[in-house]
Amino acid sequence: MKYFILLLLITSLYADSDKHRNERHINKELSHLDFSKTQKKKIKHILKEFRHSLKEFREYKEEIQEQREKIFIKEVLDIKELNIFNQKLDAAAHEIENKLLEKIHSILSQKQRKKFIHYFDDWEVQ
Repeated sequence: MKYFILLLLITSLYADSDKHRNERHINKELSHLDFSKTQKKKIKHILKEFRHSLKEFREYKEEIQEQREKIFIKEVLDIKELNIFNQKLDAAAHEIENKLLEKIHSILSQKQRKKFIHYFDDWEVQ
């Protein structure tokens, strides 16, 4: 009996963690929105552009980080200059996010938008 209870507990733990992992994965891929064939085609194109933008952003982020490191290494830390680079990085991230969201918004129905909004933060560019 003890082994049965132990087996049941272990099984339920794995099942719960697997459910959460799959739920997040599905939502990031947007499959929970039940796209039409036309929407699928459009969303694939949008996501392809998004991945390209993210790649460019990561390269830009590395450049900004190098500049921030140079500022920090100086004898006196220039907070204003540091803030300028931080603002540039934030602005670039927001621009990518806004373009993505605008494109996704344009192809979703009202019902799909309501489903999408629950996972809005998953699409934040960092």
